Amino acid sequence: MGYRLILFFLLGICLLSCKSDKPVIQPESNQVHLNSSSNVIVVNEGIFPFGNASVSFLDGKTGQVNADIFKSVNNRDLGDVAQSALTINGRLYVVVNNSKKIEVLDKNNFLSLGTITGLSTPRYMVGVGNSKAYVSDIYSNQISVVDLNTLQITKTISCPGWTEQMIYHLGKVYVTNYWKSYLYEIDPLRDIISDSIFIGQGAQSIVADKKDRLIIACGGYKIPQSDTKIVMLNLNTKKPDRIIPVSVNYPSSLAINANRDSVYFLNTNVYKISIDDLTIGSPFISAQNRQYYGLGLDVRSNQIFVADAIDYVQKGKVYVYSSGGNEVTNFDVGINPSGFCFY
Repeated sequence: MGYRLILFFLLGICLLSCKSDKPVIQPESNQVHLNSSSNVIVVNEGIFPFGNASVSFLDGKTGQVNADIFKSVNNRDLGDVAQSALTINGRLYVVVNNSKKIEVLDKNNFLSLGTITGLSTPRYMVGVGNSKAYVSDIYSNQISVVDLNTLQITKTISCPGWTEQMIYHLGKVYVTNYWKSYLYEIDPLRDIISDSIFIGQGAQSIVADKKDRLIIACGGYKIPQSDTKIVMLNLNTKKPDRIIPVSVNYPSSLAINANRDSVYFLNTNVYKISIDDLTIGSPFISAQNRQYYGLGLDVRSNQIFVADAIDYVQKGKVYVYSSGGNEVTNFDVGINPSGFCFY
């Protein structure tokens, strides 16, 4: 769930507690033309707790768009609050936060292959080798370890706080934590936390640059303007090489280009910085009164995909921009689009 909906989500929790070989194209599908052959998955959160999450699919070869590919193929709803998606070994994993599950699909035809259950409030997933993955969580105070062959949780790693995005980098897994002041390092051979690195609260998005530093978006904890920054972390010293302040709101949805020397992020508008920059300049892409809610980068073409939630109630839209920041095309998707997966 995106951060503009977090308070609504938490309030809702409190109130609640007191088959074909090819994707089926729906009649409302549209067609777009991109300078890339990448398939694009758009993760649409839906509206908590209405159970209307969805996955939209853009076929990179035909340009056909299906706004709800999961339901088209499997004849059932995806669930409540789709959070993120990734591909591992020919499978597409869709994390469905409030439904406490991960849907496992064949990435070529979107047929269901199974469901990972037993989760609390899952957020993101990262592959650790061919047969293992980690899953972050809001409330469970732990990272779940999943066997990708059996689709079962085999163990948990204690990690207090709201864990968010993760990255598998240089043989370690690094976990952001929205509620704590530390980036946590996990040794995937032993499935234990091997280090904790102070970066400040509100960490939620992470990428790695060509210098093998970790770049982390921080801020927005409790007060949106509190300690908002981009941290460039040197893993040799375990200290920041650079901290770039963000003066308004908070940075989110980090994405890095194919050369790993330019970073994009959302902060109302879309911003772009070099990994050597000391400050953040003017917006790279102006929101123009759109409600930009998610960002992704297709590294094959360096095209930027930006999700517009519009009013957080009606179906959203995705805008595609060239590497120079010019709009290429746009297409309709589901409600509250917030994440992307390219393959």
